[in-house]
Amino acid sequence: MVANMKFLLPFLTVVLACLRCGDGWFQYDPSPNPKSVVQVGSARFTVLTSHLVRMEWGKSNDAATFTFVNRYLEAPPFNVSKDGDWSVIQTSFLKLRYLPNNKSFDSNNLEVTVQLNASSSVTWRPEPTFNATLNGNLLGTVRTLDGVNGSVELDCLNQYNAGLHCTLGLISRSGYVVVDDTNHPQFDNSQWPWVVNQSFPQPSSSSCASVPKENRRDCGFPGISDFDCINKGCCYDTSETKNGIPTCYYSTESYQDLYFFGHGHDYKLALKEFTLVSGKIPIPPRYAFGVFYSRYWAYNDIGEMEIVNSYEERNIPLDVLVTDMDWHITFYKEAAEGKKDQAGETIGWTGFTWDSRLFPDPDGFLQWCKSKSLKNTLNVHPASGIQPWEEKYSEMAEAMGIDPTTNKYVPFVPSDLKFCTNWLQIVMKEREDQGIDFWWLDWQQGESWIKIPLVNPTFWLNHMFFTNPYHWNATTPQTRPFILHRWGGLGNHRYQVGFSGDVVPSWASLEFQVFFTLSASNVGYGYWSHDIGGHILPSPPELYTRWVQWGIFSPMFRTHCTKNADNDRRIWVYPLENYIIMRNAMILRASLVPYIYSQARQAYDEGTCTQIILYLFNRPPLISLTIDMLVELLLFCNLSD
Repeated sequence: MVANMKFLLPFLTVVLACLRCGDGWFQYDPSPNPKSVVQVGSARFTVLTSHLVRMEWGKSNDAATFTFVNRYLEAPPFNVSKDGDWSVIQTSFLKLRYLPNNKSFDSNNLEVTVQLNASSSVTWRPEPTFNATLNGNLLGTVRTLDGVNGSVELDCLNQYNAGLHCTLGLISRSGYVVVDDTNHPQFDNSQWPWVVNQSFPQPSSSSCASVPKENRRDCGFPGISDFDCINKGCCYDTSETKNGIPTCYYSTESYQDLYFFGHGHDYKLALKEFTLVSGKIPIPPRYAFGVFYSRYWAYNDIGEMEIVNSYEERNIPLDVLVTDMDWHITFYKEAAEGKKDQAGETIGWTGFTWDSRLFPDPDGFLQWCKSKSLKNTLNVHPASGIQPWEEKYSEMAEAMGIDPTTNKYVPFVPSDLKFCTNWLQIVMKEREDQGIDFWWLDWQQGESWIKIPLVNPTFWLNHMFFTNPYHWNATTPQTRPFILHRWGGLGNHRYQVGFSGDVVPSWASLEFQVFFTLSASNVGYGYWSHDIGGHILPSPPELYTRWVQWGIFSPMFRTHCTKNADNDRRIWVYPLENYIIMRNAMILRASLVPYIYSQARQAYDEGTCTQIILYLFNRPPLISLTIDMLVELLLFCNLSD
């Protein structure tokens, strides 16, 4: 039987509570309030709020990092005292005890007690393994769901693919969460904040050897590379493995930079205070909450116009037209023969020049779209840089000091300010001026391109495009920034929205996307955009109808699928009964946009999303929650309480 719309009406509560974002540029000051700082020997403690304390050992760092950009907050009331040789810092909710012994933080010299309520408390110490200190975490998110059929591991202690940038949540049943920001990438103080190419002293072999194996404290999650581990100032041991992966651990002299979130079970406050120190969740532009049409298909301009007209003729709302990679020159024949470009990538996967056979008049096409009140985005895979066949090759080559007559390509170096400035101004801005409103950054070429410790291209591209001064500030000062890309790690919530990748259509995939969307807001990432209907294979009518029904109450609504003649997301090619339900759902989505957009302001102010619903009941394990259970919860719980 075809799904009835009433089945998923409770998810209205999800979207209205989850899509909370903000407006404007977040002004931050990474230097701490001097009134909040307590120095004890080699340790520095910054009391940021009554629930949140920064703990440093070995040095002090006041630069903005990828995760923490604002440390100057009003100093909360706290007391400093002595208990024998221990120094004690106490707020109304936390009691921190530190024993200065000339060693980096460990379970023998540091502890923090959280007052959960009038009669109970919990104490954290830097135990040897994460498992002893992260039990009860309510999970966060990962980079992508590419290729997933069903679920993916969100418990970072058991996720061994470092390229997924697995990130645990900022809330926990244990009553506390510790975020390790040790030697994480830093921004400079320029007007357009840029990554600092920094290096850190490696620990001495004696300081690594002096830590007994049973006392080694994990430095980074499983799968951290030797490059990132050593340059983080930690020890890397290939002879001692966990599940076949070498161990990375702190030495007795390692610098540490930890943030203790001791909010007990006040999860809303934890998320709000995270945005105080890590930056606000920006509000996407209003159109982002509307209806997207997307398909990986070699459409020409006439074909895309026919799609738009088909929506219009059927009175189906449409706000954003997505054009996948076939907008640019693709070289499919050569690619099928295995040909590579000068960068060693599949030829035609990267491109910045319109394919004139499909789009002979791109300006006219985009002007026509604007006459229909549509927004436009293009897919881009930038790894190959600027190849000699690109129309902007000569200008880019000269700007980068390359003789264009050599036909030598311009390499893609995303951490190079000179390259990126020229690329965004010379190549990308022309497309934006033509009418491209935002970019779909479909980066798939690996996470180890940038040779700066702990810097990955996903996070960095998100930052670069979202803060691009040649797009958002200079030319469109009243336009809110917006991108479509994957998750790059904690702090990525400042660059919305997410593209979750190419999943296999199945009931298990649909079920998991509900949970996955909810858990992501535990790290402030409340705007996942999924391929509604799945990507890799055709979606049966019943499954697609259910997916659309859930999709209209999810953060973003974007149908999409891969290049396959039998794989289609136009709802009118499905059976009439399904079509009517899906059309009604999309009309309902359009009617909700004003309210959703208004609610988006709440996340900017409060930092909270519907994930709170999952924690009103202690029902472990979280991953067992099904769609039916979530509906049951939503029917009987008031998210505003």
